[in-house]
Amino acid sequence: MSPISNLNTNITKLLVANRGEIAIRIFKTCREMGIATVAVFSDADENALFVKYADEAVRIGGNQAVESYLVMDKIIAAAKATGANAIHPGYGFLSERVEFAQRVIDENIIWVGPHPKAIEVMGSKIGAKKIMQAHQVPTIPGYQGDDQSEATIKAKAIEIGFPVLLKASAGGGGKGMRIVREEKEIDKAISEAKSEALNGFGDDTLLIEKYFDSARHVEFQIFGDKHGNALHLFERECSIQRRYQKVIEESPSPFITDETRKKMGDAAVAVCKAIQYDNAGTVEFIVAPDQSFYFLEVNTRLQVEHPVTEEVTGLDLVRLQIEVAEGNPIAFKQTDITQNGHAIEVRVYAEDPANNFLPVTGKILDWIPASISGLRYDTGIESGSEISTFYDPMIAKIIAKGKNRNEAINKLTLAMQELVLTGFTTNKNFLTAILQNQDFRKGDFDTHFLDKKFKYEGEKYTQETLDLLTCALQHYRFIQREKNRTLAQGVPAGWRNNPYQAQQEKYSYNGFEFTVAYTNENGTLQISFANKNFTSKFITHRLGSCPHETHSHGSLSHGSCLHEPITLEINNIRRQFFVSQNGNQYFVHAAQLGQIVLQSVDKFPSPIEETVKGGYIAPMPGEVTTVLVKAGDVVKSGDALLKMISMKMESTIEAHSDGEVEEVYVNNKQFVEAGTLLLKMKEG
Repeated sequence: MSPISNLNTNITKLLVANRGEIAIRIFKTCREMGIATVAVFSDADENALFVKYADEAVRIGGNQAVESYLVMDKIIAAAKATGANAIHPGYGFLSERVEFAQRVIDENIIWVGPHPKAIEVMGSKIGAKKIMQAHQVPTIPGYQGDDQSEATIKAKAIEIGFPVLLKASAGGGGKGMRIVREEKEIDKAISEAKSEALNGFGDDTLLIEKYFDSARHVEFQIFGDKHGNALHLFERECSIQRRYQKVIEESPSPFITDETRKKMGDAAVAVCKAIQYDNAGTVEFIVAPDQSFYFLEVNTRLQVEHPVTEEVTGLDLVRLQIEVAEGNPIAFKQTDITQNGHAIEVRVYAEDPANNFLPVTGKILDWIPASISGLRYDTGIESGSEISTFYDPMIAKIIAKGKNRNEAINKLTLAMQELVLTGFTTNKNFLTAILQNQDFRKGDFDTHFLDKKFKYEGEKYTQETLDLLTCALQHYRFIQREKNRTLAQGVPAGWRNNPYQAQQEKYSYNGFEFTVAYTNENGTLQISFANKNFTSKFITHRLGSCPHETHSHGSLSHGSCLHEPITLEINNIRRQFFVSQNGNQYFVHAAQLGQIVLQSVDKFPSPIEETVKGGYIAPMPGEVTTVLVKAGDVVKSGDALLKMISMKMESTIEAHSDGEVEEVYVNNKQFVEAGTLLLKMKEG
């Protein structure tokens, strides 16, 4: 299985068969290398930032990925139409599809990725495990046999000993996975895992692994070339996970010893050589408390978290990918690579941690990153970008580099606090809370940290913080009103014929309404509410002097202030505030205080629609994939009524009480907005 082909082929124009931040990331390196770039974009992405970054962009139509980014014919046609002689798949979508890699090569286009045979053999977790065992790489005790009968799988699980983990051989991202702790749970778990695997990947083959109640997830970045060279670029600690999805990644690992690092690195290189690997890849391991480690899988692509490795090694992994794809040997040896300092990455998502992390959609009003030395932003958004239901809800990756782990965490924490990200709910505060957690800071965590040890209590602000942010909003609205005033411009701001009568505004915070009164004394506001008084003074600043505008350390973001920051001195303490407005909704942010959403209450509000009794509404925008009931069906509490998918996340709508279905208002494959009435139960 020799991967050697197209040696010493010069890439002149590269098409990225992907979207968002990874497309921009690749375009950036291409520009540094003098390589022209081509983007492909769906109808939903026609105004996306990555499209603007490319030298050329080809519309491939559709909104859903199955209509665009997953259609091989469209990608190949776009490359031919623009004369691109190379294709980089990014990650996700077609990046690990054997048939796509082979198709690119067959079309005489350079494939910037590992050879198809490596993708094929590593695409099967069972096949990969057999290869590792043949090359003396430690593997988790388990079963990966051809006999896939439920009876055999059950018998093997009992033989291995509980707890065990059932895993879909062809899967990833947590689909087709079940932790089984007792024999009485095994039959149901096998049935569910097989069904989920078949629906998700078209293959219900399962493997069994011994499950560790306490373990770390550590992966090694590997690189090979077409000349037989193979090496690793050290590890990334990825143990902070939720639903098998990585949340925070860092390098070096705060857990493994130098001895373990050496052994794991050698094993990773052995994996690389075993399959004649010839591009970027990642070997994932599970590490037990005693530092013993076991092979999990190989990801045959660039990883989302690759910036962490770049920051500690000083290498550009995309450049390396391109050079290797061109047929060049790796220009350095294993002994030339060192880990310098510490890097840590968080993934910022459009999701609501307080609502079971359901994805959210909407327009980003303001995206204004902090400017701190050693920070990097990999993102595909800017102020004004739309987060739609069609794709993954990740907004950005924020990476901090420090001379040690403590400094990296401090920088990243400050960056998260200073980041202005308004328009909808995100996981920003959730990530900040993890970074501030003392167990995390001490490195005392495992893969169950978010489930068992860390408790996120939501956005709980002190009353003083709420008061200050409310004052800031009131002063902001006063300033905006003055800017927009066209009548009676000679009359002092806030003037009244009764000087003792204050002006009033009504606001709502989390459903609680309150009234704010204020008077203006030569630009200084006297603000009062809830029997408290505040003095707020506006500090003049130069327009456009937003300290967050300058980005450092190879930032890929293009932040832009749609709204100017204001500096206010409230009760003798001066701070900078950002306010973003969406109708009657105001996002108020201050770095050292936090961010809240206040609603201005209309003096003459429109009537609110009555909630349908017995109705089930869509908790998020998305596609109804399966309607499981019909009118007249009798259901019990907990029964599944229908399934929805949004941003690659599937949710099941369950009955919250016994009853009879009166009417169903949606169909399979129907797209619905959040709040849409899905079905109605008969009132008892």
